[in-house]
Amino acid sequence: MRKTASICFVFMVIFLASLYLPMLYSKIFFDDIEKTHLFYSPVAKDFIFKERVVGPIPDAVREKAEDHHASISYQKSNGEYISRVEFEKLLPFIFYKNMEIWGLLPLELDNQTFTKSRIKQNRRVLELKSEYIFGNGPQTKVWPLLESNPGQARLVFPDDRFRMTDSAMEFINADLNRVDPVLTEKFTSALKDNGFVFPARSVNGKFTVLKPFDEGLFIVDNQYRVFHVKRVDSQPQVIKTPIDPSLKTRHIQVSENKKRLYYGMLLDGAGNILLLSYDNYHLTPLPLKSYDPDRMDLKLIFNPLYVTAVYSDHEQIYAVAMDSSFGFINEFSHRMSRGNVTLAKKVYNAVFPFYFSFDTQSSGFLTLGFECNGFAGIWGILACILIYIVKNRIIRRRTRLLPTLMIAFTGIYGFAAVAMTGVDD
Repeated sequence: MRKTASICFVFMVIFLASLYLPMLYSKIFFDDIEKTHLFYSPVAKDFIFKERVVGPIPDAVREKAEDHHASISYQKSNGEYISRVEFEKLLPFIFYKNMEIWGLLPLELDNQTFTKSRIKQNRRVLELKSEYIFGNGPQTKVWPLLESNPGQARLVFPDDRFRMTDSAMEFINADLNRVDPVLTEKFTSALKDNGFVFPARSVNGKFTVLKPFDEGLFIVDNQYRVFHVKRVDSQPQVIKTPIDPSLKTRHIQVSENKKRLYYGMLLDGAGNILLLSYDNYHLTPLPLKSYDPDRMDLKLIFNPLYVTAVYSDHEQIYAVAMDSSFGFINEFSHRMSRGNVTLAKKVYNAVFPFYFSFDTQSSGFLTLGFECNGFAGIWGILACILIYIVKNRIIRRRTRLLPTLMIAFTGIYGFAAVAMTGVDD
C-alpha cells in the first residue's frame, strides 16, 4: 500500500507540475496578444492590417507611431508601414464616423457616392468560430424554439425547451420539468409529414432574443436533408429545403439581419463555406483556400462594394477579397506577429517538454488540453538529467535508474517529483 501510494503521489506531482509550472511561466513572460486585424481596402484595392509587434520594434513603426503605442503597427501587404490615420482613411466603410468628423463624407469611390446612411445600410459581419460548429465541444442538446410572431415589439423565450430524440422532437415544460405531449406530437408529426427521418444530425439556430426577428431553426435529419422549422402563432411551420443532401451539411450559422438577404453560412461535410440565401435557400460557395473549420475562426465583412473573408488559426491569417457577387478578386496570407518565436518562447519550449492546459478557445467550454513542444524539449530533459547526476555526485549519492528514467521521460516535472517525493532515497 505504501508503494502504491508513493507511485500515485509521484504521478500527481508530475501532472500538477506540467499543468501549473508552464502556466506560471506564461503569466510572467508572455503577453496576451490579440489576433491581427486584416482588411481589404476599397481605396487602395489591396490588403492592409493592424497588429501588435512581438519582439524588436522596427524603426519605421516607431516613426509612424504619432498618436498610439509604438508596439502597434499599421501595414500594407507589400510591407510598407503607414500611420493610424492613413490606415483608417484606406478603410472608409469601417471608420465612416471618423470620415465624417474629418469632413470626408460623402465619399466618392468607383464613380459612386457613399453617404453615411448608405454606408451603414450596407455594412454587415457574419462570423463562424470553430467553437460554434455543432459537435465541437459539449452540447446542451436542449434548445428553445422562439415564437416567430410574438405579437409584440420584442422576442421572448418560451416556457418550454425541446430536444431531439431518436424518434421525436420532444418538448419539455421548463416550469414543470415534464414532457409536453401535445407540442411533441404536433411538431414531430409536422416533421414526419414533410419526410424528416430521425434521429437528427444537428440543430442550428441563433438561440437568443437579442435579434431583430426570429427565423427559427435549421435541422439536419439522418439523411442530411435540411428542414427549416419555425413556431408561428404556436403552430409548427416546416419547410423541406432543396439543399442537396450530398453536401452532408455539418453546420449552419444562422444570422438574422433586417436586410433579409442571407439566412447565414452553411458548412458542408468537405469543409466548404456556402452562403444560404433567402431566395429559395439558394447556396453560394465562397472561394476560400486553406480554410480549416475545426482550427480557424471565420469572419465575412460586407461593405457597399466588396466582401472580405478573413480566417485564421493561432498564428496564420488569411483573407480573400470578393466583389458583391462573390467573385474572386484577390487573396493574401500573413504570419501574425503573435506567432514570432521570442527568446522567452525558446526557453519555454526547451524547459517544458510537454504541458497540460485548461483550454476554452476551441469549444467555449473548459477542457483539459495536452501539447508537446517537440524536439526542443530534449535539451531541457538532458539538462535536468545532467543536473540530477551532478547533484548526486556532489552529495555522494548513487544515481538510481528509476528516478533517471522518470526525468528522461518527463524532464523538469520528473525532476521536481524526485526532489519532492523522496523516491531517490
